[in-house]
Amino acid sequence: MKVFCKLGSCVLRNQIRLFETKCGSRLTKLATKEIPQPKDPISLASPPTAEQFIRYSPEFISRGYAKSDLFLYPEFISHNEHDLLVSNCNKKLKRLASSYEMGHFDKRIHNYRECSVSAWLPNHRGISGQVARAMGRQVDPDPVDLPDRAPKGRSSGWTTVGKYDGQIRHILERVWSLFPASFAWLPPHILDLHQDGEILPHVDNPEYSGFVVGGLSLLGQAVSTFKHVDDPSVRVDVLLPPRSLYFMTNQIRYQFTHEITVDPRQRAWMNQPVARARRISLMFRDAKEPENGWRSLVSSKPTSMSSE
Repeated sequence: MKVFCKLGSCVLRNQIRLFETKCGSRLTKLATKEIPQPKDPISLASPPTAEQFIRYSPEFISRGYAKSDLFLYPEFISHNEHDLLVSNCNKKLKRLASSYEMGHFDKRIHNYRECSVSAWLPNHRGISGQVARAMGRQVDPDPVDLPDRAPKGRSSGWTTVGKYDGQIRHILERVWSLFPASFAWLPPHILDLHQDGEILPHVDNPEYSGFVVGGLSLLGQAVSTFKHVDDPSVRVDVLLPPRSLYFMTNQIRYQFTHEITVDPRQRAWMNQPVARARRISLMFRDAKEPENGWRSLVSSKPTSMSSE
């Protein structure tokens, strides 16, 4: 007999919705002493193949900023995995965000469309999983290897699971497994940037997400530029090729702006222009833990259910 935590309270659902929808941006930074640190350390190291895709300014090096605050893993996924993700991102976008928007609510992104995909996040990797663990409950297994739907429309019993969601969860599990199990992840977020779109300099708001921000790069390559809020000469330029995975954390996460511009002076690499192209970034953010812990998200005693 196993007992699982049923976390269906309005309080918890509303809190998760807040995390998912309020990830705005700003141009101010946290002081170094204010930068939060995770309970369990993050141990990310870019492979040697990443060196050709990253340029650090002399000021970044001379002032002792940590290269490890920016993680890049070229060719993190295979060509077949890339194509599977692109195909399914396009399907989600067609259904949930059919047209490109000229302006974001915080005015930092132009000519884009976006949506979140909760079906690609297993329960044990999300907020509800951390709440269950904080309450001493077993987490609903919600296995990563969910079966795909049967062919020709016949249901395999997983009526809320898309045809390829199980395969996609397998791919994304490799991303989440790079981090401590104590992280609670927000649902993956699809950001589709038109070939004429741009992302203006901003710092992802630390009030609404946690220690890391990253993404899988799909379709066109782009140059992303990170600049210190107080001194733009302290910068890092990164070429993001398709199939690469990147993450920013610590000072680069909290004290540097990041941008993808249409300015041709910044859309160049090794003195060669980087052509404008449509680009999809499958974004990953961890949720910010409440001051009183994950258990505080549930205001009343949860209902438990039994399963053989």
